[in-house]
Amino acid sequence: MHGFLDILIYNSISMSAVTLIFMVIMPVVSKRYTAKWCYICWIIIGLLWVFPCRPLIDFLIIPIKIPEVPIIPNRSDIGISTITGDAVYIQAFYYLKWMLPAIWLIGALSISVYHFLRHRYFIKMIRRWSAPVTDLNSELMLKNLCIELNINKNVELRECKVITSPMMIGFFHPVILLPPLQISDTELFLILKHEVVHFKRYDLWYKTLILTATVLHWFNPIVYLMAKKVVSQCEFSCDEIVLKGADLQRRRQYGEAIIKIVKYGAKFQTALSKNFYGGKQNMKNRLSLIMNTKQKKSGIIVLGIIFLGALMTGATLAAATNSKESTTPGVIVANPESNSDTDNEENHLRELLRNYHSNNANSNDLKESYQTKVVIGPPNSDKDSDTLITPLKELLKKYR
Repeated sequence: MHGFLDILIYNSISMSAVTLIFMVIMPVVSKRYTAKWCYICWIIIGLLWVFPCRPLIDFLIIPIKIPEVPIIPNRSDIGISTITGDAVYIQAFYYLKWMLPAIWLIGALSISVYHFLRHRYFIKMIRRWSAPVTDLNSELMLKNLCIELNINKNVELRECKVITSPMMIGFFHPVILLPPLQISDTELFLILKHEVVHFKRYDLWYKTLILTATVLHWFNPIVYLMAKKVVSQCEFSCDEIVLKGADLQRRRQYGEAIIKIVKYGAKFQTALSKNFYGGKQNMKNRLSLIMNTKQKKSGIIVLGIIFLGALMTGATLAAATNSKESTTPGVIVANPESNSDTDNEENHLRELLRNYHSNNANSNDLKESYQTKVVIGPPNSDKDSDTLITPLKELLKKYR
């Protein structure tokens, strides 16, 4: 669990940098490249949020040899007699290390349960307040769209009173929900095509991927910005497919249909549904892209840059992790092979003398040795001072 959380945090930091950089360059990228490729880039970013990129770049890291710290095995009945400031710090660190996974797990479960209950409630409302569309013209229009887009599954069309904008739900049994609005056949055709394109491109599955990223990284506010951008770009790219090859008049009709739907008020959606409306500012950007007939390029180069950026940030964090692991403090405890308390004390003092002798040989390592070794004393170390001093004098005679 600790290793999983470490990788999750490192990946969250690296993908935050990639996401923010891509958000900054997005206005420039969207002017030169198609909405489809921008959407693919955001999907790749969401995929990297869920699946850490660090294991892919471990081969870039020069292995750092961690010096071994001599450890004398400890008996199960040996207690701690000397508590230093470093020992207290390490104990607090381990308590925190156990608390962090628990906090993350509680947050992830809470968000998962929230979305599950919200979606379940929404489905109940749909079943109660929706009815199949009986208009033969609308059903025929939907069937022709499915044939045009090579969709073999049966897409159900229903009218729902509790929604104010068209949306699609269902992973395996797709259902298009329409609000009770009076719209023309042309507007209905464009709206149905928009929703059918969502199903053909598996946008609901991509939405689930992004939702998984927000559950895993619920503590990181950047992931919510990423999720919002993915939803917006999904609608932009879908509009692009619907209006492919359309003239200005067709685009104007499509824009008017969107405005007519937005006029009817607030939206109600869940994380596992695709909604036609996406916010005021989002609608302004969407309408400007709808009326833009300028030819754009594919974004393969941008996609490669995203991969490279993710790998480089992952490599940097992996190097930092290895560097921290190389300075992990060692712990020295008493030897269980001793047959008496005196032997335990003598071994303990011998270790202290070895450290003192080696540190004097190189004064520059004195501070490092002091910081990286925590000495846990043997049991019964609170005996009379003579019991401790006598072995020390004998050892000093041997080292003269």
